[in-house]
Order: sequence, then structure tokens, then C-alpha cells
Amino acid sequence: MGEGEPPQAQDAAWDRGGVVLIDEIDKAEADVPNGLLEALGSRQFTPQGRNEPVRATGPQSLVIITTNEERALPDAFIRRCLVLHLDLPKDPARLAARLIERGQTHFGDLTSLAVLQKAADLLATDRAEADRRHWRPLPGQAEYLDLVRAVVVQADGDLARQERLIDDVARFVFRKHPDAAPERDEDEG
Repeated sequence: MGEGEPPQAQDAAWDRGGVVLIDEIDKAEADVPNGLLEALGSRQFTPQGRNEPVRATGPQSLVIITTNEERALPDAFIRRCLVLHLDLPKDPARLAARLIERGQTHFGDLTSLAVLQKAADLLATDRAEADRRHWRPLPGQAEYLDLVRAVVVQADGDLARQERLIDDVARFVFRKHPDAAPERDEDEG
């Protein structure tokens, strides 16, 4: 490994290419997508503070760019992309199965199938209600994983406690709109 190169996994090889993730490009400055077109096309860019450009050599990297579509991206940028929309299943059983699979991947033995199922059922219920009321964004996989993560951390390895916590924590994870909050007692004021 040359000077200044990042460490790599034992079985990795730089000469086989790499993967670059640019997450949530829609939150970047407006000129970033067009700047990326130039950098990716020429396979070089000059970072601030350097006089010489950084150049990519060897095989092309796979560049994955995500967006939450909070802001429209330039047409010229979109034309050069292969677009894949990742939608969650509409059918509650398929939605639950997808979420549980993701939960098992992220948390493994740190939680039980019962907790993953309960979280999936809660998300499906809240997602259907949000859709019925036309609330956006709909709760999705990120909220599901946030709920399970919060329960796992709070329960500190106690699976029975996870099952007791999940309903309480879900109130704060899934319900993003004031209309979805439970009614407040007048005494809370």
C-alpha cells in the first residue's frame, strides 16, 4: 500500500475497482450534481487546499448516489444516471417480511423475532394511517430500524424488556405529525 492510501480489507484489491457512495445528494449545495458530472467524467478533481488534482486510475468505480427527492436534481445529471426507485411493498404482510429481514440483518441475535415482528406491525399500522391522511413522508425502513435500535439500546440485552419497551418507544419514532400524537391531558398544559 502506498503512502496516503486508505487501509483495505485483507481480501480486497484496489485493482478490481471500488464503490463510492454519495448519500442524499439532494441535501448538497445546488451546484454539487453538475460538479460531480465533471469530476466523474474526467476522473479527477482538485480539493480545496491542493494545487494538484486527485486522479482516479485503474478500473472505473461504481458510484451509487442516493436522494430523498427533497429537491429536484438537474436534468443533465439525471440523464447520466441509472435510476432505481426503492419503494416498500404496499401489502402489509410483504412489508413486514421485508422489514423483519432488514432487522435481522442489522441486529442479528441482539433482538428477538417477536420484537422485529411487533416493530414491523406498528410501522405498517402507522404507515397506513399516514397514507390515509396524506401525511408525508411516510414512515419507512429508516424509522423501523431506528425503533429497533432504540429498543435494543434501552433494554441493554434484556429481550423481555425489549418487548415491554417497544410500544412506548414507537410513539416517538413513527408519529411525525402533531395530529398523530395522543391527546394531551389538560393538566399537562
